[in-house]
Amino acid sequence: MRPNTAKRRAHEGKLTLGIFCWSASPLMAEWLGHAGYDFVAIDLQHGEANLDSVQTMLQALSSTPATPIVRVPANVPMYIQRVLDLGAYGVIVPQVDTVAAAQAAVASVRYAPHGHRSWGPVRGSMYGGRDYFTGAAAELLTLVMIESRAALANAPAILAVDGVDGCFVGPADLNITLGHAPDRLPQLADETEVGIAAIAAAAKAAGKIAAVHAFCNADVPKRAAQGYRLLTVMTEANLVQAGATESLRAARAVDA
Repeated sequence: MRPNTAKRRAHEGKLTLGIFCWSASPLMAEWLGHAGYDFVAIDLQHGEANLDSVQTMLQALSSTPATPIVRVPANVPMYIQRVLDLGAYGVIVPQVDTVAAAQAAVASVRYAPHGHRSWGPVRGSMYGGRDYFTGAAAELLTLVMIESRAALANAPAILAVDGVDGCFVGPADLNITLGHAPDRLPQLADETEVGIAAIAAAAKAAGKIAAVHAFCNADVPKRAAQGYRLLTVMTEANLVQAGATESLRAARAVDA
C-alpha cells in the first residue's frame, strides 16, 4: 500500500506541516499540494467543500506529493467512510470529548473485526493500492480533535484508545469552552495555553501524535517546542487575504 508519508514523518518525530483548504477548488488543492506541504487537509467542517466536491479535490491532490487528509464535519460513520472510500488518506474528527466517541471514530475507519467500516474503497484502493484492505489500518491516519473542557480532562484516556493515531487540538474552540471569547485570536487565554501544553504532554506519554492548528507562522516554533509534530499552518484563505492586503498596501504606497 502507498506509504502515508505525513503519518510516518510525524511518528518519527519530524515536524510535519500542512494547511487547511477552505475553498471547494480542485485547482487550489492541487496548487497547495505542489507547494511543498507534507499534507493538505480539505476542511468539510468549516470550509465550503462538501461530499460533492471533495472527490475532485482528492483527485487533484493525488497528482502531488502531499498526503490528502479530510476534516470531516462530524463524528459520523457516513462522513468518515465516504471520504476514505474517495481516497482520503487520513481523517481529522471534530469534537471527540470521550473515550466512547474516540472508539466510534476508530470503528468508522477500521474494517472488521476491529471496526465496522463497510468494504467499497472506490478510489481509496486506486490511490492506496491493491493491498488496501491489508494495509489500511497501518497507513490511514486517524486524528481525533480535543477542543473542549471535557476533552481536555479526558485527553489521557482518549489518547489511550487503540487505533487513535493522535489528537488534533482546536485552539479556538478549546479557548471558547474554557470561557474565553475568540475576539483576540490568535492570542489565547493563559488557561488555554496551559491546556494545550498538557495535551501535548499526554500525547507524548501515550506515544501518539500531537497535532494542532497554528494561526500564524509565529505559532509554529512555540507549538513545536511543546512537542507538537503535526501542524496545520493557517488556511489558504488566510494566505490569500494576507498576500492581497500586503500587495495592495505596497501598491498604494506609490501615491504616498
